[in-house]
Amino acid sequence: MPEIELNIPNEWGQLEAVIVGHGRHMGPRPTLETAFDPTSKFHLAQGSFPTQAEVATQLDGLAELLEEEGVSVLRPSDLSDVEQVFARDVGLVIDGTFIRSRTIEARRGEWDGVAPLLGNTPWTALPPEVRMEGGDVIVLDGTLFVGVTRRSEWTHLQVSRTLPSALDFLASTFPNREVVGLELHKDDHDPLKCALHLDCAYMPLGGGHAIVCPEAFVHEEQLNTLRNRHSFCVDVTLEEAALLQTNLLHTAPDTLLIDPGFTRISEALLDLGYRLIHCPLDKVGHMGGLFRCSTLPLRRS
Repeated sequence: MPEIELNIPNEWGQLEAVIVGHGRHMGPRPTLETAFDPTSKFHLAQGSFPTQAEVATQLDGLAELLEEEGVSVLRPSDLSDVEQVFARDVGLVIDGTFIRSRTIEARRGEWDGVAPLLGNTPWTALPPEVRMEGGDVIVLDGTLFVGVTRRSEWTHLQVSRTLPSALDFLASTFPNREVVGLELHKDDHDPLKCALHLDCAYMPLGGGHAIVCPEAFVHEEQLNTLRNRHSFCVDVTLEEAALLQTNLLHTAPDTLLIDPGFTRISEALLDLGYRLIHCPLDKVGHMGGLFRCSTLPLRRS
């Protein structure tokens, strides 16, 4: 397979190429003991965790909508009994560099579905001491915001996916970018006390705005640093953040994919002048991620 042209300068440029996860061959239904995140545990306990068919249908619909927008869509190679829904956790692209994430051990096999898509495209492995997932890294022009876990009482939790060593790695790999760590609340069991990744609490928008869940951030001064980068912030509650209402996807600076159930956020975005593409993804959301989590952008212009 020829080398893929990579370029991700920010989160909102015109999307040209992307990997979209799928729900095929996910394997046995998780249990409360084996689930990876508090949102999944909540829906397992409530009996609302989605079926494989529901997840596959919604992600196929997402891929079709992106293709209709002129985006080149790749899907991970099918692997038996491997959950391949959240492509963003497997890797990320910053500028022209593809970085393979260091996921939790239970999800390491997902890389085998993405690696064949890259063909001869070079990629960078994280040093052994660095733990980082793509959902924690938000790319702005000139800046990388990174969700990190610093508190010793939280670093051992399953939901603590990115540690401070990632900040040094990113600063040395991208010396022309400012790297800013933002600490998030963590809890393995309660989705109202946990932002699994930074993109579950914050999303920059192409018009200079942002969607932010203030209560998800540990330090007010870090939250203020983030707010000061934007002309206006649409605040969401912990309950809205738990529904992944910050976890959207730009296809162009003025265009976003959003679940049709997000009526309040949709109205706020329309008032700010954005074009919205409605795509049902609520079943996928019951697994702890949404539009940004299930996509791995490769190229924007």
